[in-house]
Amino acid sequence: MDQAMESTATIIASGNLATHQRTINGVLGQLALLEVDDATAREIFGNAGLPERALQEPDFPISLGQELDVCSALVHLLGEHKSPARVFFAARGRMGIETLGVLGMAMRHASTALEALKVCMTFPQLSWGHSRMIVARQGATTVYTFTMERPVLRDATDEHIDRLVEYCLALDVVTSMRNIDDILDAGEPPLFVSFPFPEPADWHEVSDDLPCPVNFSCDAACLAYPISLQDLALPRANPLVYRSFVTLAEKLSLMLAEDISLAERVTRWLWAYTPPLRRGEIARQLAMSERSLTRGLRSEGTSYAELMASVQRERAENFLRNGAPSISDIAYRLGYAEPAAFTRAFKTWTGVSPLNWRKKLVGTLYSG
Repeated sequence: MDQAMESTATIIASGNLATHQRTINGVLGQLALLEVDDATAREIFGNAGLPERALQEPDFPISLGQELDVCSALVHLLGEHKSPARVFFAARGRMGIETLGVLGMAMRHASTALEALKVCMTFPQLSWGHSRMIVARQGATTVYTFTMERPVLRDATDEHIDRLVEYCLALDVVTSMRNIDDILDAGEPPLFVSFPFPEPADWHEVSDDLPCPVNFSCDAACLAYPISLQDLALPRANPLVYRSFVTLAEKLSLMLAEDISLAERVTRWLWAYTPPLRRGEIARQLAMSERSLTRGLRSEGTSYAELMASVQRERAENFLRNGAPSISDIAYRLGYAEPAAFTRAFKTWTGVSPLNWRKKLVGTLYSG
C-alpha cells in the first residue's frame, strides 16, 4: 500500500534536523540504547576524533559528520543479523521526550502541538536528528515525512551506507513517535509507519508487539497520526515553564554559558570538527570578531594556535593508540596536506615521530 502524501496535503512545518552543529547528548543516548560498554565507546570516540572526556559531558559540541562516524561504528557493532528498525522498535520503551533535555521539556509544556513542533524546528541542533522533516495535514490526519541525504564516508561501501541510512531513518522515526506520544499524553497510536527499505529478516522478533502497522519498501519514511496538530492543545501546557525552558534552549544552542571560559569554548569547537575550524570560523561560532577572540584568549593566558595544537596532539594520539589508521590516513583526517607535514608537527609536540610513538606504545603494552 502506497503511504505517500497526497498532492492535496497542506504543509504545516518543515525543517532540517540534520544540523551540522549539535551536542553529543544524542550520541550518548544511542550508546545507552544499544548498551555499548565503556571500553568500546572510548574506542569509537577515538576513531571519530572525539576526546574520551566527551563521554561525561552531554553538552559537548560535535559536528554532524562526527555523529555519523559514530553511527557508522554502531552499525558495524550491530552486525549483519540485527536490523536497526527491529532494534529501535524493541527499545522504544526506553526512549522518551526526557532524552531531549531542555528542548523536550519546552515541547512538553507548549500550549499546542503545533507550538511544540515549531520549538523543535527552531532548535534543531538540540534534537540530534539526521533527517529533513516535513509535517503536512491531510484532512484530520497529520503525516511526518523523513528524508535523509546520502552521507559520504571515506572507505565505506555502498552496502554500509545503505545500512547507515536505514539506521538513521529508523532512529529518527521511532524517537519521533515516542516524543509525540509523550507530548500528547493521550495513548493515541499512529495510523501507520512506513520505511523506504525492505522488511528486515529479523522483523518477526518485534512484529507481534507493534503500536501500529509498519510498512516497508514504501516511497518514504513516514509517521501518520489520525489527528490535526493545528489547534490541538497539550495536556501539560504551562506558559511559564515553557518560556523558562525555551530560554535555556536558546542559551544551550549558543553554547555561551557564563561558567565556561573562552578557552574551553574554543577548545570544544576545535574538537567538534575534523579537521578543526580556523580562527575566523571559531570567532563566527562564538559571535565575535577574530581580534576580540585573540584578545580574550590572551587574557586567559593562551592562544588559538596553542589550543589547536593541544587538540590535534590528543586527537592524533587517540588515532595512533587505536592502531587501525595509517599515518597518511591520520594526516588526512587532521587536515594536513601531506603526511610529512603531520609528522613534523607531531615531532614538535612529542619529540618523536608518529610511527615511533606507536611502536613505543605497542612495546609498552606487550612488556606490561
